[in-house]
Amino acid sequence: MKQTLLTKSAFQTMLVITGTIVLCLLGLSAVTQYDNKYITKAASAQGHLYVIPEKGYCSLVDGWEFYPDSLLFPNDFSSEPLPYYSTWAGEYPNMALFHEDHNPYGAATWRLRLQGSGNVLLYLQEPLCAAKVYVNGHCLGETGSVASDSYAPLIKDSVYSFSLDDDTELIIQTANYSHYYGGLWYPPVIGDADSVTRLIASRMLIYGLLFFSPLTLSLFCIALWERRESGGRTATFYFGMLSLSFALRICYPFLRLIGVPFVRALYAIEDVAAVAGIYFSMRIALLLFLPEGCTRLKKALRLVSLGACGVVIIAPLFIFPVAPGLVLWYGSLVSWYKAVMAFLLISLSVYGGFMGLLHIKIILAAAIINGICLIYSVLSIGYYEPFVGAYAEEYGAFCMVAAFGFLMVQRSRKMTAENRQLNLHLQEEVTEKTEHLRRLLTERGQLIAELGHDMKSPLTSLSNMAQIIRLNDIMLDENTHRRIQHIEEQCNILSDRLKSIQEIAAQTSAPVKMELLSLNGFLSDFYHNCRPIIELYGPNFLENISPQPCHIMANREQLFRALENILYNAADFTPPDGQITLTLTADASYAYIAISDTGCGISEKDLPNIFHRSYTTRSDKGGQGLGLAITRAIVLEHAGQIDVDSKEGEGTTFTICIPRVSPHTPF
Repeated sequence: MKQTLLTKSAFQTMLVITGTIVLCLLGLSAVTQYDNKYITKAASAQGHLYVIPEKGYCSLVDGWEFYPDSLLFPNDFSSEPLPYYSTWAGEYPNMALFHEDHNPYGAATWRLRLQGSGNVLLYLQEPLCAAKVYVNGHCLGETGSVASDSYAPLIKDSVYSFSLDDDTELIIQTANYSHYYGGLWYPPVIGDADSVTRLIASRMLIYGLLFFSPLTLSLFCIALWERRESGGRTATFYFGMLSLSFALRICYPFLRLIGVPFVRALYAIEDVAAVAGIYFSMRIALLLFLPEGCTRLKKALRLVSLGACGVVIIAPLFIFPVAPGLVLWYGSLVSWYKAVMAFLLISLSVYGGFMGLLHIKIILAAAIINGICLIYSVLSIGYYEPFVGAYAEEYGAFCMVAAFGFLMVQRSRKMTAENRQLNLHLQEEVTEKTEHLRRLLTERGQLIAELGHDMKSPLTSLSNMAQIIRLNDIMLDENTHRRIQHIEEQCNILSDRLKSIQEIAAQTSAPVKMELLSLNGFLSDFYHNCRPIIELYGPNFLENISPQPCHIMANREQLFRALENILYNAADFTPPDGQITLTLTADASYAYIAISDTGCGISEKDLPNIFHRSYTTRSDKGGQGLGLAITRAIVLEHAGQIDVDSKEGEGTTFTICIPRVSPHTPF
């Protein structure tokens, strides 16, 4: 069974690897064929003229007359022909091949003759590092300054408009004393205004997507960049750093659009961002496809990568200005580094795939694509230059970023599902615990009630026996008579205590059942039931019940009991010539039940404590302080609130507030 699973896993890995390689090669072939300046180029005609189409655009690759170490002006070509090198844009990365000391710096002139008609736009992409453009003897513009005595580098994409005729002379002067590449490394683009404008806009849109999406992703993941307990970085950290380095590297078209004078620093940042991106890709592969062991390989990779980052920073900024001849090996060294790292990246990914880590197969595919694109970018130097899209190396790194974004989406969906499941289980657990607690409270209340009932019978017997002995005066002396009377008093106190215990047990038992209650009719019944009893105490009992229909959800018996407690308290503290009033008012949301009296009132120091259990102001009458505590508990159980307003000597008002409901609401 285990062998079958391994075979199936290996087969799936083979499908993923094969499919990824095929799709990657097909994609690279497509962009090379349809978005390549070296293929869509101006066609040659007789007389060394290059034809510009009336519609669309093309690149100026072939047919350039190259004059190294010379800044030639249009008048210089009016007399006898000058010796030149016949070249194509991108053939000479710098001037090193024309100098014995291999110095890459210097000035040069590029001349090309065009044929066509109508107005055109010339899109001069990133001339290195200063350029001046002439058409038919007229200067169209300049980026930076090409003059040797006032050289000023400026990296800026520029667009020039002019009219074509049957023989149009295009001259571009370039000067480079700042960068390891120089001259027309990127073939210019020419075409009608609409086509070239759409090309530039499309290019900015694509690079905007490539820039802002990884930047957003990296900023979003800052909170996730945390260390493991073992002290190691997580894959999320390296994915975030890869996204950040890629965003830093891919923003150059926007910098070229506005023009950046800091040439050395700009290209150093781009190079270190590219090298750092390769390093982070390798760290991801090591973590996911080689999680354990190979400590030496990881240390060696770290040292080599940090060394490469140091080289691409130090060499352009500090070494090349004083030893420009070393530029020759720089490009080859960087290319070899990329090729070796690409080979390692592909090897690690394939190894990890066959080791059964297919739960991250999207990273396997992205890592392979990244490695292939790195190798292709090295092999296609001077043969592939995109019009609109990105370079192969940039596509590969973006695939890693996109795979990370896909994993983040999957992770978020998984966390959402887990949270939903946890909430469901939590709700079930809360319901179960609540039901268990309800059963415990019910059992406790029943147990206390039964114990109170069992204790009440012997206590009653004891009290009756003591009373019989005392009333019959059976040969009792005075001392014994007092003791018998004391026994009766204690029995009465214990009886009151048992009654309180039974009331508390009833109050803490299972939740009461609520029903839709018409408060108007309920209070009217309450008033007529209690009026004869209250008026036996002496006070007048009045009612002021609003005729407006008012409904609440309530338990009839419990609410009746709560109002009784307040009413009888009022009767106890109201003189015979006083008055007690039952009032019902309501607003849109609540019903307000008020019981007011004209009794002695409650002192200010007692008001905060009157709803506490066992707190009473009439201990001489045997009160236990439970009535108002039970009333408050009943009101809270009805989702209501009870308030008291009292002034000593002026009377007291208790107000119960309970939420109203519609009589048509289904329950």
